[in-house]
Amino acid sequence: MGPPAERQEQHLLLLSATGTLALALIGIAVGLLSGAKAIVFDGVYSLADAGLTMVAFFAARLIARGADRRFQYGYWHIEPMLGFVNGSVLMLACVYALVDGADAMLMGGRQVTFGPGIAYAVASAAICLGIYLFVRRKGRGLGSSLLELDARAWLFSGLLNTGLAIAFIIALLLDGTSAEHLAMYFDPAILILLALGMAPLPIRSLLASGREILQIAPPDLDAHVSKIASEVAARHGFIEHRSYVSRVGRVQFVEIGFVGASASTAMTLGALDSIRQEVADAMGGLRPGYWLTIDFTADPQWI
Repeated sequence: MGPPAERQEQHLLLLSATGTLALALIGIAVGLLSGAKAIVFDGVYSLADAGLTMVAFFAARLIARGADRRFQYGYWHIEPMLGFVNGSVLMLACVYALVDGADAMLMGGRQVTFGPGIAYAVASAAICLGIYLFVRRKGRGLGSSLLELDARAWLFSGLLNTGLAIAFIIALLLDGTSAEHLAMYFDPAILILLALGMAPLPIRSLLASGREILQIAPPDLDAHVSKIASEVAARHGFIEHRSYVSRVGRVQFVEIGFVGASASTAMTLGALDSIRQEVADAMGGLRPGYWLTIDFTADPQWI
């Protein structure tokens, strides 16, 4: 990303963190006043998410600084590390909510004032879905995994608050009927469903970040680079080639080694650079956050 895109990313993250914090505080207050633990959990979950989004904001500023003497490849590695921390914190919140909801169910449920909860859930759902669409539209084309993670969080919150509003409305309609005793179980049941519904988001974040932290080669990138290397080797008479790839955050590391037919094969530096350019063009051209290393040798041990 260039400077304008980096500023756009930082602006969206800051805006998102501010909105998440405001909703979190309102949610916790409404949940405590109404006795709805499901809303308290939603607020606490959002509060943790707001803190992590602020960390993402500062991470984006570090990444925008580029390489320096201490971090000579830049700060790209912060992205998957932040994603892993984000996933871990939110996963712990889900586990706690699941245990708390199950405990309340076993204890016979709890009394909740559903009116304020309905108003909060409806308003929160509308705001979350609106911000999701806004972040998606403004962040399109920036290639930011931080914004993608943030947008998914808004979508999940919007959908789950929609479900929360529907469930609370049903519980309110049960009041005065022969099934009103079931309303006691609605809040813990919703809390359990919220925990289970929100769990896929941190799980996906943990898996994706873990793959990048461990530098597991992305199958799509590996296949693409191997195909390009094979075609270039065939065109220029190289007898062997090997490629190595990894993806860390939004940066890709690609290394390709070509083995010549014999040690006496002579090629000018210009010819070798021409082959490098050929590979780079096939990969989509050189761009920021893209490390391409191409080696030429007559001895396979050097690749």
